[in-house]
Amino acid sequence: MKIIISNKKLFIGLIMVVIFLLIGIFADFIMPYGYDQTYVGNTQDEPSMTHLFGTDLLGRDVFSRVIYGTRISMVAALAITFGSLLLGLPIGLVAGYYGGAIDNILMRIVDVFFSFPWVLMGLVVAAIRGMGLTSVIIALSLTYFAQIARIVRSSVLVLKKQDFVIAAKLNGENDFMIIFRYILPNSFAPLIVQTSLIMSYSILGEAALSYLGYGTRPPMSSWGMMLQQSTDFLWTSTYLVVFPGLFIIFAVLAFNFVGDGLRDLLDPRYKRIYG
Repeated sequence: MKIIISNKKLFIGLIMVVIFLLIGIFADFIMPYGYDQTYVGNTQDEPSMTHLFGTDLLGRDVFSRVIYGTRISMVAALAITFGSLLLGLPIGLVAGYYGGAIDNILMRIVDVFFSFPWVLMGLVVAAIRGMGLTSVIIALSLTYFAQIARIVRSSVLVLKKQDFVIAAKLNGENDFMIIFRYILPNSFAPLIVQTSLIMSYSILGEAALSYLGYGTRPPMSSWGMMLQQSTDFLWTSTYLVVFPGLFIIFAVLAFNFVGDGLRDLLDPRYKRIYG
């Protein structure tokens, strides 16, 4: 615990992440109005004690919509990260451990997805299965899994030459046991850092695709969609853009802090200094 507190980025980032997760989980209890409840006040009311973040052009409470948008963003971040791990982890393990033709084939496939722009991937998935949050999750999972696969493969290439892996082979342990008992646990350090960064990319990606109209669909609320609906009122009702924009900034910043902090924490030099 002491070493976490000494790492200011990690400590602050973890606190912020926990706050966002709690807001997402308990959004129904925090929202004073329904996220799609119209005419709870006058349209485009300025922030007040009745409506903390004001009301939008349909009279909906902006605070309630931002809070519900937190749930959408956290769900998207967790689902995209899980999807990326589900695809990238086995590919990286198999490619790095077996090498040769298997490695070449798998990594060329990964390279294709790695070079595919995430916006274009979102458009392709939306065209195939329609717009919505699920399409965003699929599209961004197909985009970010390549990063997981590359990092895991790099770790495996180093680990499989270590003495403890060679000893396990000499003891007659099968490949499955060697990969999951010896190699995977020792690959966690860079994987954890990359996972936290992918969560921040996911929040930004979901907001961007929703802003473009390919993500969350009305009447549901997401930060990106709120920005898209408020663009025409940027100068007349600035608060409509400010509040969802600030939540995006702080959510991305939180996960970036965690990623940077974990990178420092897992660095042996940092442990020698602060351990």
